[in-house]
Amino acid sequence: MKRILLAEDDRNLSRSIDILLTLEGYQVISVYNGEEALNKLLKQKYDMLITDIVMPNMNGIELVKKIRLVNPTIPILIVSGRLNEALEQELLALNVTRILHKPIKPNEFRQTVDEIVANIMEE
Repeated sequence: MKRILLAEDDRNLSRSIDILLTLEGYQVISVYNGEEALNKLLKQKYDMLITDIVMPNMNGIELVKKIRLVNPTIPILIVSGRLNEALEQELLALNVTRILHKPIKPNEFRQTVDEIVANIMEE
């Protein structure tokens, strides 16, 4: 079972994503800010990170930068409603795997996660 760390400060959205992915057979561990996510990633192995950009304590960009220093290969899916072209370019330069815009479309989201996981399994 693939373990996914979800960093999303909107608790309702976090719960919805958790349910959606759990029903697909993933183990989802949810945290509500970037600092919690970094602490989890430093202590345990995860197959994938899904993170928002705008979060308290440490935003998603800071989180991705710090994670890339210790784990340059973990797949990262960014899900945010506050994206612009410059920010997307910065994220791509940090080697994020995919970027999705909010609001989340459940089928697109599920398919994206499945594709990322399928690529992990091929490596």
